[in-house]
Amino acid sequence: MLQTQEDRQQIKPDRLGIVFYGITWAFVGALYAALFMPLFEVVRNLLPVWAAAICATVAATAGGALVYSSAQLALMVAFVSNFAVFALLLYSGEMTSPLAPVTVGAGTGAIVGALYALIVKESRIYSAEAKLLAGVTVGSIVSVVSLIWILIFNASLTVLVVVLAPLSGLIYERIVNNFVQRFSDIFPPVADGAVAGLVIGGFIGFGLWLVSGIVLENAIEKWRDVISIISESTPIAIASAGASTFIMGMLYEAFRSKFGGFQH
Repeated sequence: MLQTQEDRQQIKPDRLGIVFYGITWAFVGALYAALFMPLFEVVRNLLPVWAAAICATVAATAGGALVYSSAQLALMVAFVSNFAVFALLLYSGEMTSPLAPVTVGAGTGAIVGALYALIVKESRIYSAEAKLLAGVTVGSIVSVVSLIWILIFNASLTVLVVVLAPLSGLIYERIVNNFVQRFSDIFPPVADGAVAGLVIGGFIGFGLWLVSGIVLENAIEKWRDVISIISESTPIAIASAGASTFIMGMLYEAFRSKFGGFQH
């Protein structure tokens, strides 16, 4: 059957929407890898490998969910926490452990998040606790995959992230609305903003600590080998996870567009 010009005009936006959806998923997948890889290596240096697998999977999923759910707040927290953590690293030399940068980043982020929630009345951050709970739930579920992958197969972390990122995104997409409907009233708005800002700021502090360790190679002697592994493996994982989630995102949106009843 021949398509009319009107039919072709209707199809074009759908295709653009599918590509845009894939790009959005690619960003989330890259973020997941950027959180998972460093967390796994740092925790593995302190705890057994199975604990590192669980911590990295849950934290990456929950953190990614919060960043994705409020991009505006994430940018504001990044701007303020960057200055606070950078000042700490520059003037106090507290680089021997990630604890101090993470604490400062998290504390600054919590303050910014609380103020943001007070000022911006129409923000999606008001469901932060529900999205955080959904992220923790999904992370706990897919951590089983991490444990099997690492303890039984002892396979590549990069390939693991390529699998986990789209899998986590797919499960999260399917359950998050139910969590928002049921658990969005646990905290008052100020607490929602503070929780989201705390988590985002903590990750920023952790990231700046890593960057300082990469740039100033001799400043963090104890963590030199771990940071070297992270700097080598994380960029590849980010690119690979971004590609896998891009494909999954387009497939997911194409399926939803074709079968209108497939709604989350």
